[in-house]
Amino acid sequence: MNPTMTCRRHHRASSPPPTMLPLALLPILLTTASLSTSTTATPQTTTAAAAADDQDSNPCLLYLAQSTIPHAGLGMFAGAPIAAGRLIGRIGDAAFPTVDQDWHNSPPQRHHSKNEGDYHWPLTNYDWHPRDIGMENEAEDVSVTVTGFGAAPNCHFRLLNAEEHGAVYDGAGLDRYSSPGAGASTPWFNRTTTAAWDIEAGSELFVDYGPNWFLTRTGVFSLVPLAQNYERAQAFLREYGRLLVGTYDAADLVPEKMSLSDEAQRDLWEVIKTFPYASRERQALPYSHADALRAIHGDIQTVEVENSVRSTEYLKEHGKCVDNIVPGNSTIPHAGRGAFATRFIPKGGLVAPAPLVHIADKVAVNMYGEMIGPNGNLVRNETQILGKQLILNYMFGHENSTMLLFPYSSNVAYINHHATEYNTILQWTEDFDFFHHKEWLNKSVEFFEDQWTSGLMLEFVALRDIQPGEEVLIDYGKRWQEAWDRHLKQWEAIPPEKDFNNLTLWTGEASTNRGKAGYVRAEVFNQDLKSPIRTVEEQKHDPYPHCVDIQCLVSIGHDSSYLFAPLTIPLIKRRWLEELDNDTEGDLTFHPCNITWRYNLRDVYGKPRNEEEFVHEYEYDAELNVRKTFEDVIIHERHIITHMPWKAIRFFNKPYTSDIFLKHAFRHEMDLPDGLWPEAWMNLASHDGKH
Repeated sequence: MNPTMTCRRHHRASSPPPTMLPLALLPILLTTASLSTSTTATPQTTTAAAAADDQDSNPCLLYLAQSTIPHAGLGMFAGAPIAAGRLIGRIGDAAFPTVDQDWHNSPPQRHHSKNEGDYHWPLTNYDWHPRDIGMENEAEDVSVTVTGFGAAPNCHFRLLNAEEHGAVYDGAGLDRYSSPGAGASTPWFNRTTTAAWDIEAGSELFVDYGPNWFLTRTGVFSLVPLAQNYERAQAFLREYGRLLVGTYDAADLVPEKMSLSDEAQRDLWEVIKTFPYASRERQALPYSHADALRAIHGDIQTVEVENSVRSTEYLKEHGKCVDNIVPGNSTIPHAGRGAFATRFIPKGGLVAPAPLVHIADKVAVNMYGEMIGPNGNLVRNETQILGKQLILNYMFGHENSTMLLFPYSSNVAYINHHATEYNTILQWTEDFDFFHHKEWLNKSVEFFEDQWTSGLMLEFVALRDIQPGEEVLIDYGKRWQEAWDRHLKQWEAIPPEKDFNNLTLWTGEASTNRGKAGYVRAEVFNQDLKSPIRTVEEQKHDPYPHCVDIQCLVSIGHDSSYLFAPLTIPLIKRRWLEELDNDTEGDLTFHPCNITWRYNLRDVYGKPRNEEEFVHEYEYDAELNVRKTFEDVIIHERHIITHMPWKAIRFFNKPYTSDIFLKHAFRHEMDLPDGLWPEAWMNLASHDGKH
């Protein structure tokens, strides 16, 4: 990563997602008509020429290669042209929520608020705001790691040619009541990226991390140029051109009219670019003097667009294809999704590159129970480990080391385990010296505690020929297999009627058993345009599932109510108004509410002029209990809002109720064998006492 030109992670509003790809269409993504239905598919005899023909007819769509930005490390490149608005790659990426991370890593027995924890977690440099992904209701405090396009591409504010969208919650058929695999894999799937404009083959792909990431950082990251810095840099170039020829006319920028020799110009530009007092504007200037002259004739963006394209021949020779696998429903029982070959991969061929983020101490993934601290606040109980973060299941480790390694390339998270019939192995990359620091393999774990950017890479390599559509499998190791076997033996099915906030962590048992409906996501109810929303009276005998809340879009900013405080509970009763409740003048916030009455629109307004006029045939009355603070006074208000339209009522998923919080969800890192795990990282005692 080049701190002068790139950026990490952003908090921005997500764009509307493109049409999601149904899993039923997955075979179309592959070169065969259907996926393999056996983990032991017999390889067919395929020559090197046939493999080359496969590459020609089914070219790699995405490559990892050295970024076109000097010193930026890895970059993501388009292997084929992409039209504006079209999906980049074959399918979206997986997303992994990490919940209440600061709280779980706060000092025990001490009053520490969030963001005050001091622990090693480099994934924070790759995290996304949960609103961008659609995970804001997973827990109180959520950060999201996204593989592939969520981690690999760089950011260049003048070249933002890729737009990212939200993910979809889809558990791949792992039912919490019948599958021991429920909660063991991320249900957040298909986080897509589309082309912001027409992208030519070989172009480096850039995403928007937003200015907030570096505005809150110091050092070299504080010099990453923002959009406005490029405007000032362009103005500087105009003055620089006048210095060279005495006019602002770009046509005069020819050698015979220059006041300085070519060598003197290059020396002057070197002084400008290396002047000790750095600024964002200076960093926005072209890297070379030749590019500076081109930018005076045109503009900085045009020059940088041209410089950000590599030939497809270069990518084939010097890059690594990240398009050899794609997710689909796994052939392994209870595994959820798996990774399937998109093309023929010969024995010894690259299945996928795996750049890594390292975690120095695996204790950072522990999740603790609560206890009352010295100041009466809730603190973590370090003696009560309730579970581990879901992302642990996607990390590599070793029993004699505290280190963890998270591979963040596209779709490698879907590669499943088979102890005997695996067709893929792992090895350290032998090239990519601009990124992979081989000397790190001889460094101690203490060294990694001071490293906050990635600098290691593994490769998934075919152990034998892998056919198109065949599932890619590796061996997770003996420890993992033993842990999974114990999990299968201990796991017991629990019927839906017993699921009322008691299957998941950090949710208290509901006073009323509303579990007969089972676990149903709020999205299901929000997409139902026909069914009426049940009133509180109806919910007494036909309740909604315990995992959803009903909230109403209502403006609660009524200053007149404070006249009654604190002697009475103010009552505000009015009709729902578009201009107040769904306009910038209101607070545009959903609030918990109770539906008290329902009107049929045909009874209220008569027969509609056409069937599309009434998208939803009902309006509702709702009651809200609102708590406000006015100076030092706490005020409780009761709002009764009548004739609310369906669009002003939404179901929300309750925090800590999704499958990732299931109390008995499986957690275990994958193991790298002794031959791959560096001796220098062995900082825990082994069974024979050697480490």
